[in-house]
Amino acid sequence: MRAIRFLLRHRVTRWRRDPSWGTGTVAGQIVLLALLLCFLLPLGVFSYVLGDVLRELYPEANALRLINGGMLYLVPALMASRFLLRSPPSGRVAPYVSLPISPSGLLHGQAALSVLSLHTLLAGVLVGPVWAAEVLTTWSPLGAAAWLGTALLLTVVLPSHGAILLHLLLGRRPWGFVGALAGIALCFVADAGVGPDLFRGLSRLLFGRPEGGLIATACGVGSTHALMIRVMRARLEVDRRTVAQIGGPSRRAASVYQWIEQTLPAGTLVALELRQVVRTRRLRGATATILGLMVLFYGWAGAQLVMTGTVESEVLMNIVLLGIGGPIFAIGYTVYGISAGHIDGLFARPTPLSHIAISKLALLWAGLIPATLLPTLLPWVPLRYVAFLVGCTLYWWGVMVPSTVYFGPRFRTPVDLSASHFSMNPSGSMRGLVLLPPLLVLIASPILADATGAWWIVGGSLCAVGVFGIGVAAWRPEPFAQQLNRHRHAMLKAFRENEPI
Repeated sequence: MRAIRFLLRHRVTRWRRDPSWGTGTVAGQIVLLALLLCFLLPLGVFSYVLGDVLRELYPEANALRLINGGMLYLVPALMASRFLLRSPPSGRVAPYVSLPISPSGLLHGQAALSVLSLHTLLAGVLVGPVWAAEVLTTWSPLGAAAWLGTALLLTVVLPSHGAILLHLLLGRRPWGFVGALAGIALCFVADAGVGPDLFRGLSRLLFGRPEGGLIATACGVGSTHALMIRVMRARLEVDRRTVAQIGGPSRRAASVYQWIEQTLPAGTLVALELRQVVRTRRLRGATATILGLMVLFYGWAGAQLVMTGTVESEVLMNIVLLGIGGPIFAIGYTVYGISAGHIDGLFARPTPLSHIAISKLALLWAGLIPATLLPTLLPWVPLRYVAFLVGCTLYWWGVMVPSTVYFGPRFRTPVDLSASHFSMNPSGSMRGLVLLPPLLVLIASPILADATGAWWIVGGSLCAVGVFGIGVAAWRPEPFAQQLNRHRHAMLKAFRENEPI
């Protein structure tokens, strides 16, 4: 309890010192609270009337049985939201290792405080009203209490622990993280292949017999907690020794960096930027997630082509945005932020600013190479779709990447190299709205091409604009250098003042 009180006091102090919330304007806090209530209130109302809606849709079915069968599906959804939008508390353990606190108490306190978040409030809004409307009025007090305990363990504690485990695997064992995602995907494949009663049957078993379900759920959550504490303790020992990584770069990685330095324009800076991305856990995780989404959307489009011979515009929109430009979404907004660690020395040396801009362009262009090669490797895709995707890819090359590099110095938000979360800093993301107009062109292009059937014309137009932009960016880097020179003092000042995200 002493460790929990200590950590909670530090969390409150950190919140009070946060310029975006704790010490922000009262009007801004009221606006944020109003937006939060506007989001949660409809969810709570829908949860309360869920039983009535199910009875209207399925008059012959038992509404509570349907609810019990779907409760287990909340676990991966809430775990994904915590994983994508929160940083793991274990990543902030290092400052406490030298204090007179028990290591076990420190780890258990971090695990307990990870539950205190808006994600927990969201889970309560989803579970509480339906429990009050359907379970509390139907079952005995003991059964209703056991049902609520099972629901809270599965929607609050298990997603929190699971997200922390995924973060730790991503930071220390990337292949283990990929294996965990593959296991989750196999579970969904098995559920789709065996039938909907696989997960629904297990969910009905846990919630239909709440006393036994509570015991089984508590055992599962307890095992997950023990595993998480064990992994966190290993990470704590690494932090105690102040070791950032185990081992150095492999011989193959060193040869790749050497080839980049000797071959590409501004190759030394390009290799430096690539090393920063590889060493940043947050950006590695974002890139891995985006690559998974790329495979998902391309597979979805391929399934539609096989079954219907066409692809819906919504699927093409996802491919155009995430399937092609996914890596840009992963590191584009922070392409200058990852330079915060060495930006002082970089500006102090006689390094041309145009070389810095070229290194940023080369890094983002490298992220587009997989999407550029993929349409040529799919011979069964109709030519109209191939032409459209090639045009969108060249638009990313010639418009989106140069725009991101040009407006990047305005974001001014440093990236913590040890962080492992995907939530964007509000100041950086609001400045990122300047990239919305060219992005709207990509959003509208599949809708326009699908509505008019002019796939070749839309793809050719995007291709022409993209080729022109590539030529301008490659042969005239001076505007990028001037923009960087214009904002570098404000960028350095913000790097020193802002806490790394």
